[in-house]
Amino acid sequence: MKKNTRSVTAVVSFLIVVACAGGGDSSQPVSDQSTENDKATTQKETQGSVESENTDIKKTSSDTVSIEDIVKELLNEFPQGIFFNLLAREQICLVDKAGADVIRQMEKDFLSGGSIQEQYKESFKGCNIPPPPDPGMPGGQPGSAGSKPPLGESNQPGQGSPIIQETTLSSMHLSYLGSIRSLENSLGNIADPSIVETSEGILRVYFKNGNEPQAGISGYDNLIHSAVSSDGGRTWVVESGVRVPVRSPIEALVFDGKVSAWGWELSSTGDSLVKYESSDGVNFQKVDIPRFLQADCKDSDGNSFGPLGDPTITQLNDGSWIFHVQELVSPSGSFNRRACVATSSDGLTWGVQVDRSYGGDTDVTTNPAIKLNATGVVEWIWPTYDYMEYRKGPDGVTWSQVEYLPPGGDPDFLDLSNGRQLLAFGNFSSRKGGVLIFTERVTTNYTITSLNTGPTQAPTKKWLVEGATAADIKVVNICLDLDLSTAQGASVEIKNVNNALEITVVDNNEQFANPQCVYILVGSEQVMG
Repeated sequence: MKKNTRSVTAVVSFLIVVACAGGGDSSQPVSDQSTENDKATTQKETQGSVESENTDIKKTSSDTVSIEDIVKELLNEFPQGIFFNLLAREQICLVDKAGADVIRQMEKDFLSGGSIQEQYKESFKGCNIPPPPDPGMPGGQPGSAGSKPPLGESNQPGQGSPIIQETTLSSMHLSYLGSIRSLENSLGNIADPSIVETSEGILRVYFKNGNEPQAGISGYDNLIHSAVSSDGGRTWVVESGVRVPVRSPIEALVFDGKVSAWGWELSSTGDSLVKYESSDGVNFQKVDIPRFLQADCKDSDGNSFGPLGDPTITQLNDGSWIFHVQELVSPSGSFNRRACVATSSDGLTWGVQVDRSYGGDTDVTTNPAIKLNATGVVEWIWPTYDYMEYRKGPDGVTWSQVEYLPPGGDPDFLDLSNGRQLLAFGNFSSRKGGVLIFTERVTTNYTITSLNTGPTQAPTKKWLVEGATAADIKVVNICLDLDLSTAQGASVEIKNVNNALEITVVDNNEQFANPQCVYILVGSEQVMG
């Protein structure tokens, strides 16, 4: 696997950033009451108006223009721009504080390829929005100095520098098997898969049935539900009822014939780690464990981490245990979330390893994954904005060089009893809710490289594929189960470039313009890129 120069389209990455940092992070527990408060606040702000003295948004000397009208005008003018990808309440705030002319100029500056982050960051900061991306920046994240993964000699993060142009994905390919989608199952924003295999060879995935205010979907309860597959992960049937009554995602593992599930019991006085067990994988009972608080995760300055996502837990070769857990909200800023690392000699009493925390400079965008596989190798995935970064090692401390997997969130490994190796992860459409994606690790002769498109008016993604024919390529929006070669408002171009295929997809249909969930599937193996 080689690392080449790269930079993904900044608007695409910025959409993901806002989804995670501005209320769209599906892994963050959101109470029903807080959701109602959020809606009430947005409605109240929308009803506000801007007086005619504000020359940025004035129509005539005697008229007043509602903020809602101005938001609509800007969305019509820049249907796929930076402003388009903000939450409704963020759009309202930015119009109120910065004015329409400032926003228009920002969009024009961005499309012209100019640097905009420093110029407009104060306006964004005033609305508690992550700063706007510069055209060449991966994810629009300020700085790219690199972050500190758990200790090891070859632990360079993959954020890269603004001049980087492309990235070749790992030769450990992911073969697409199947998906579970929010709307198809009358669910909320499903996310955070955790898979187990039953003694009968059936697969069961546990997931959070969360809330996503800006998607306008219902059916959520913020609790843990499940689905089963009898064909190895290709098709899934959602089971009725709640599996684990916690309002956080969980980690589920099978030990001695029982399913153990860890999550967080949310409390205004501090969230605490909880454990549930089940002999049938359906009915869970809470078990007593030594108290471990979210506030126990501290940085090198002794400050506690912010609210935490689901812990990813595994037992190591020497019998000890380790977990990694993402910081949902960082006190250092929306682009600076970290991961806390803790260890245990018995899987019950945990101690934080401050010097092994990571992230911050490179954001930990969703929950990471760590797992001891069937061959005794510890595997670790760190999700970043553009890719899932994969490493492996013998002990949970020393790691190989990074490899790059297609983008996704909240990954989970599972080695099956028949030798197959699965990887599940999530993705998100700001309009349609979440999707759980199930893949199998395979080896092929394809080489897939993700290419930078630069600033574009409509959402665009591009790949270079070696070892395939045009007939082998399919471009899909997995969140919506759409083939973009035939979807209205989208176009797919495939051309030969130096004995390889260059695939370009443009998606300008407002109904499904969510390119973070667009992938290519290559060959009969449906290798994801």
